[in-house]
Amino acid sequence: MIHSFSCKNFYSFSEQTKVNFTVNDKVPYNNGYFKDNSGTRLSKVETIIGPNASGKTNLIKVLPLLRWLIVDSFNSSPESPIPVKTFAFGDRKKKPVEISVVFEIGADIYTYSFVLNTERILFEELKRKNKTKDKTTNKKIFSRFWDEKNNQYKFSGISFKLPKSFIGLLRNNASVISTANRLNHKESQDISSFWQQVETNIPEVNISTPDIGGSSIASMIQQHMAFNFYSHNEPLKKEAEKILSRFDLGLDGFEIIKEPKGTGIGLRVVATHIFEGKKENLPIGYESSGTIQLFVLLKPILRALDVGGIAVLDEVDVNLHPDMVLALLNLFYQPETNPKNAQILFSTHSHLILSKLD
Repeated sequence: MIHSFSCKNFYSFSEQTKVNFTVNDKVPYNNGYFKDNSGTRLSKVETIIGPNASGKTNLIKVLPLLRWLIVDSFNSSPESPIPVKTFAFGDRKKKPVEISVVFEIGADIYTYSFVLNTERILFEELKRKNKTKDKTTNKKIFSRFWDEKNNQYKFSGISFKLPKSFIGLLRNNASVISTANRLNHKESQDISSFWQQVETNIPEVNISTPDIGGSSIASMIQQHMAFNFYSHNEPLKKEAEKILSRFDLGLDGFEIIKEPKGTGIGLRVVATHIFEGKKENLPIGYESSGTIQLFVLLKPILRALDVGGIAVLDEVDVNLHPDMVLALLNLFYQPETNPKNAQILFSTHSHLILSKLD
């Protein structure tokens, strides 16, 4: 579970900025909160609200970037730039980005920190705190920093027990965990598996690209990703159909049809409606923008609920009725639909939504 994350000199955030999911005992005891294995109380639902250009999207980009660094950065070519931008004005644009996250796996609380620019990871450190009834231990697992004078990385982390071949694989634009994961290193695999459960509608590699709310091309990509996801996940497809039919009058479900396309297989989606007692099909493009938006949003939401991950969603209320958004948030509040204590972080313009939260 995510405890907190922070950024500095990151996009429109010049100063250190932190988002915290941890709460104390003064917060009400209800379904909006839970205790993790370490005994830490965490919020299931967090929102970022503000006017246009206030930085909502930029702030939640931290988690997709961390996911890319930890899970996928080793998959990029050695020459590829790191997909991040610094604060744009003054001397700050010459300084590196700083990001950090605190997360929990089992009873271990990790703090993972990066200092980086588009060319390289300048500093990387992973710490682990184990909190039990008897004692609390803190330990630095590994760290590396770029030695500018000697033009090489300095790495420390003997206790992490990496194979000897690791140092030869370490690259400027790939994290230690992403690299070690390719060598079947157990703890790196566990950390990578955790971050694979971060579900988002923000593109992770090119995180400067606007998503559903701002680009028709990005919208088409998101729709295709959702089509492909549902075509391989029948149980979650049925859950999506159930939720969609609650909010879309006459919608009974949808079918994903695989058809030959060029040298491969394409996907065609039709929505099923009941008319005069009979089923009728319509191409998904004829559905309302709200229905299509909900169709796409349910992919990261249902996936996070299924595995106990975190859904990171930008502009969750685009094209959706406020009551529909509240119903989606309710999926995270109710133990019946969120037995694994999944979390959601989202941005919104709606003050109605804010009024419903603690």
